[in-house]
Amino acid sequence: MVFKKNIMLKLFILLKFLLLLGGCTYQYTNEHNLDVEDIKKIKLNVKSFEINTDSLDITTSESFLQNEINKKVLNKLEAWAWKKFSIEGIENKAFLNLLKIDTSVTEKIKNKKSILSIIHQGKEVYKISLNFDLSINANDSLMKTLKITSSLDFELLNKYSIAQRNKVILYNVNKLIKLIDEKITFQLHKKAFKKFVIM
Repeated sequence: MVFKKNIMLKLFILLKFLLLLGGCTYQYTNEHNLDVEDIKKIKLNVKSFEINTDSLDITTSESFLQNEINKKVLNKLEAWAWKKFSIEGIENKAFLNLLKIDTSVTEKIKNKKSILSIIHQGKEVYKISLNFDLSINANDSLMKTLKITSSLDFELLNKYSIAQRNKVILYNVNKLIKLIDEKITFQLHKKAFKKFVIM
């Protein structure tokens, strides 16, 4: 009986140690760390480009963390837009209209007081949603609008330190911006936008 207890205790300690080691490592790479060199520039055939936040609906929450994520998304999106587009034309106007940024908790799993709690860590699953459009107005009253909506789910474990949590958030915000970058690049190379994009 004592022998069985000793084996169980050693197994428990070993499992806890392995999970602790696993919890301290990250699989987050620089793949989505969107520092300007990753962005494929698009030359717009316009004389002006504006980011418009007049219609922006940033969902505010009682959660400080959710509000911080929204701010990070807004800052990254604006930085991305200024790097993504260059102005090459002598007429036409382009507007990036930011419409909605929302972060919500979609799932909450609390730590349970049991041996299985080392396997089933407490966590929260977040969903970031982003909605904007790119409008290009020509002098001949032609207007083209490209609507972009994107969202991303990610999870934060309760055991994360503040630094680990920030790293995970930044990684996922960058990943969302990267998805948007790919969508915009694909859409603007379609025939409908040929008049407004300089190849």
